[in-house]
Amino acid sequence: MTVYSDKTNQDNNATRNQDTRIEDWMTQIWDWIDNHNIAGSSDSTVPRDPEALRQLERLDLGYGKSTSYSYIDNKSVLQSESESTKPLPGAIGNLKNLKYLRLRGFNELPEEIAQLDGLETLVYMKCSFTEFPEVLCKLKNLKALNIFSKSLERFPDELGNLSSLTHFDMRGSKVHELPDAIGNLSKLTIIELYANEYLKVLPESIGNLTNLEKLEIRASDLKTLPSSIGNLHQLKSLGLYHNGLQSLPDSVTNLKALEQLDVTENSLSDISEAVSRFLGSVGGN
Repeated sequence: MTVYSDKTNQDNNATRNQDTRIEDWMTQIWDWIDNHNIAGSSDSTVPRDPEALRQLERLDLGYGKSTSYSYIDNKSVLQSESESTKPLPGAIGNLKNLKYLRLRGFNELPEEIAQLDGLETLVYMKCSFTEFPEVLCKLKNLKALNIFSKSLERFPDELGNLSSLTHFDMRGSKVHELPDAIGNLSKLTIIELYANEYLKVLPESIGNLTNLEKLEIRASDLKTLPSSIGNLHQLKSLGLYHNGLQSLPDSVTNLKALEQLDVTENSLSDISEAVSRFLGSVGGN
């Protein structure tokens, strides 16, 4: 039998009161949600219970539209709908338990978003930035970054500050090149780059990513590979389908752990005999 003292009961009551107390930052988030017509999965649901909001781990936020309704014959009728101009509130930085965040369609972000220390996965979609927001490079515990953006053209050097990143996925962008700073992301094990039609080169620093196991660059305009690629001794899968490659550096023969290699849809007209033998040994298409 457990005996609770008056002090224990008081502490438990205080905890419950704290859990149910509505704070100003909560009201800011709820107000923002109420003024947006957000389409999406159940992940987009923001709980109205204070404790549930504090413990929220997954969130899907679209820029959405502002809507207004009126009641006619006791029925809600849409009166007007317009593109929202109200930015994401800085209060989002209070969601300390958030692990997964999907952002769709934003053209500005609050500095407080960098306070999401627990965030592990960021999905960045249809945002109108031409440069990846520097504030997102402060997410020191981010492990997976997935980018789907037709407007994105470049990254700041601060991308190299995402020191916990293990998975980098970018699709459909206008990015021409990755910054040298990507070589600082020593924990990366997977890089997937699909349909980035302007991407022509990889930085020499890619060779610093000695934990990389999978490198996929497909349906892009890659013209050459840096010789440092031969330093990727843990690389098991290299996908180069449908690029503009005419040659491969001799250093690719150092990729002894390679199990899968796809170089189809490239006009490889200038490769050495050593590289040719290597392609055959790993079943390069």
